[in-house]
Amino acid sequence: MMYGWELAGTNGWLMFAGMALVAGAILGSVWLIVRRAGADVSAGPTAADIVRERFARGEITPEQFEDAKRALV
Repeated sequence: MMYGWELAGTNGWLMFAGMALVAGAILGSVWLIVRRAGADVSAGPTAADIVRERFARGEITPEQFEDAKRALV
């Protein structure tokens, strides 16, 4: 007699379902965290965007802008 721990009974399947639910919640949480972390990396402006903005604001000369463009290619 195993006192309710056999998988053929209702208690065994409920225990299995509970563990599967907890494992699914953990894996889902990890997946969401990794997915959000990867999305934040590409959200910022690129180096070329920053150079263009600085040139548009007049912070750098046309020569500096051309040098920066060549360096970024």
